[in-house]
Amino acid sequence: MNNYKITIGIMTFLYALFIFSFPPSYYNDDALFLARGIDNFSIIDFSPHFPGYPFVIIAGKFINIFISDSKYSLFILTSLSAILLPFIIFLYVKKLSDEKVALIAFFLSLSSPYLVNLSLSMLSDSVGLFFLFLGLYLLEVNKSKTSGIVFSIALFSRPSYLIFYVVGLIYLFIVKKSNLKQLLIWFFITTLIFVFYIFFTNGILYIYEAERFILGHFNLWGTGQNSQLSWYENIFSFANIPFIVLFYSFFKYQKSFTFLYVLFIFYLSWILLAQNPDNLRHLIPLVFITIIFISQSIKNSYSLVVLILFFNLYNIVIYDEEISPIEQIINKIDEKNRLIISNRSIEILREKYNNRVVDHYYINNANYLKQNNKIYLITTEIPLNTNKNIFQGRFIGEKTFYLSKN
Repeated sequence: MNNYKITIGIMTFLYALFIFSFPPSYYNDDALFLARGIDNFSIIDFSPHFPGYPFVIIAGKFINIFISDSKYSLFILTSLSAILLPFIIFLYVKKLSDEKVALIAFFLSLSSPYLVNLSLSMLSDSVGLFFLFLGLYLLEVNKSKTSGIVFSIALFSRPSYLIFYVVGLIYLFIVKKSNLKQLLIWFFITTLIFVFYIFFTNGILYIYEAERFILGHFNLWGTGQNSQLSWYENIFSFANIPFIVLFYSFFKYQKSFTFLYVLFIFYLSWILLAQNPDNLRHLIPLVFITIIFISQSIKNSYSLVVLILFFNLYNIVIYDEEISPIEQIINKIDEKNRLIISNRSIEILREKYNNRVVDHYYINNANYLKQNNKIYLITTEIPLNTNKNIFQGRFIGEKTFYLSKN
């Protein structure tokens, strides 16, 4: 057996042991909604929220037949997708370039702190990204029918990656029209199956919820209207120092990467214009595409590869929590006579404390209750009150929470 394959197998297994040493823990309300969807798929009832992520739900339901625990079933599905992502990247890059570059991309992907984010957050991102790269690999080896099916699975795992498929379709129409017919036929057949499943389980109300959610995303909450962060801060951060090499990579143009260059540029534009910088996870697809670019650029610089590996590992080991900040807080709250006011993870708190939880987004209501009740205040912004408990995240992108009493 090829030594590369043995090495990849061993490292993937060790990474899986590391990830499954963590208990499943909700990153935010969206993770809870997905778990609820495994139990009872109803987009109208936010289990999960629009657009519904039907493949995640179907796959989660299948796992749950054997597990009988929707939270853990979701954890298995999303974690395994992240765990196997570096292997798929290896196969894809090997086809685009060579085995040496592919192995570097594998190790940089496996050691990336962003992979831990995908592995532990229990969200649809890992599933969508895994099947996106799997579809790209199958397309590269001329498996047009299978890639069409896989791209549909990827889209209905993570619909916010829609820009990849729109741009990809246009690119293929211009460059590889001969491969497009079979891909599209099987893409649309698979898509019809998912659409039928959505309407069979949710009915025509799905259309009304779609309108409400899309308008809300672009007008109220989804593009950073209430965020204290900017994409500049997310992109130019300490953990992203190795990506300085990206600027050099663009000068080392690789013809076989043209499709990836196109996807990179358009997805970057998409998140800058239409995604909330408060959610670092929107940046993650660019991270793994960038890893492919820089792997090609530094393939002859072993010292730089090792340096980046150790830098990545440092950005993983600086986090030592095992459960999410919001679940740490739930274990801390012990006074039943206090209201809980929070700006995050409202539904996770309500699942535990019912109607004792108030959403801080409704600021006037929250301020009134602050004046007339004993409260716990949960926030991701450092409170002025110096008497506060601090709850750190488990990985890059998981915010620090603060708990104080008033």
